[in-house]
Order: sequence, then C-alpha cells, then structure tokens
Amino acid sequence: MKSLSKKSATKWLLSSAIASTLIFTLAGCSNTEEENPKLEKTSDASVTEPTDYVPASADGPAQNVPEPRLPAVATENTEEGAQAALEYFWEAAQYVRLTGETKPLAQISSKDCDFCNAFIKDWETTYKEGYWAVPEGEVTLSVADSWIGEDEKTGAHSADVLFSVSEPLVVVYDADGQQLESANIDPKEDTEWFALLIFDATSQRWNVDWIGLEELVSWED
Repeated sequence: MKSLSKKSATKWLLSSAIASTLIFTLAGCSNTEEENPKLEKTSDASVTEPTDYVPASADGPAQNVPEPRLPAVATENTEEGAQAALEYFWEAAQYVRLTGETKPLAQISSKDCDFCNAFIKDWETTYKEGYWAVPEGEVTLSVADSWIGEDEKTGAHSADVLFSVSEPLVVVYDADGQQLESANIDPKEDTEWFALLIFDATSQRWNVDWIGLEELVSWED
C-alpha cells in the first residue's frame, strides 16, 4: 500500500468547495384539534412558524435549511461506507456555510483534522458577526478512486479517497448587507482533492482525519 505525507490545508479554507444551494422544502407543522392548556398560556397553537426553505440572497442568509442526515451506509466499515461518509461531510459543510451551525460537520470530523477545525471556527465566527454566504450555483463531487487500509498509528481501518470538485461563485455579505469583494470565493472547476478517513469502531462511523487539495499530498511506494 502507498504511504503519504500531508501538508497543512488550512490556507485553503475559503477556497473549499462547500457552497451548494440546498433546494428543499420542509413540510409544514400540523396541529392537533385537541387543545393543550399549558401551550395556550405560552403561545397561540393555531399559528405555526414558517418552514419553507428560503435561499440565501443579498437580503439575508438562508432560512429553514434542512439539516443533513448521516446515511446508514456511512456507518459501514466498507469502501462504500467511506465514500458515503465523505459525501455527507461535504453536505454538512454546505450546511455550515449556509447556516453557521457546525454540529453535523463536527460529528464526522476528527479532532486532528486541521482543515475541519479551521473551517468550523471560521464559519462560526462569520455568522456570529452577522455575515452570510450566498452561493450562485451548486457544488458537484465525483469520486475518482478509493482504497481501504490501516492507520499506521492506531491500526484502525482507514480509507483514502481521491475525488474532484466543481464549485460555483460564492458571494459574502457583511452585517450591513454590503457585498465583501475580498471575501468572494471564485468558481473552480474540477479541482482535485484527497481525503483520509478513519473508521471509529466505538461510534461506528467514518470520520474525516485529513482533507485538502491533492497537490498537498506526497505519495511514496
């Protein structure tokens, strides 16, 4: 099996491809005809909060974005499971960029993943300061190759995945609704990426241990 050494991917934080517009509509909440006395004291049960997905725009960030769900196959200790976990990682990262909510991404990221940690911290700060991102298109991901092995340090099952990403223009707005030219993420077509995933036998799922541009990886036979 090939071994590899990896350089830091943190500097590529804002050029990562995780900006897809998620076009979903959530079902509206239904009310039972039976009245709840306790609920009546605190709210009007006949009024429901809007649940339709609202895309991000110059007027404000996306609203009611559906939280991605980890597919069952991503919990399998197989090559297919690792690929499914990587696809979910990308969806969770898209969710972070559209909402600033990082829990789904953190759950599938290793604590040692520099890119993951930097990405999470950056977008948490972005949304806390009132900024938001508007993707002008969708991200596409295509797996080129993958193979299963063992982590040299722990002996745990690992998966190396080579994949390509095509991403759209992403526009960033500040708290005053002004477009930040310097923060815009230019579109990149078919950028080559690499990811290393480790299977956590305790949580029974794959975690992304390293992810970055393929050019940052040095291969040795």
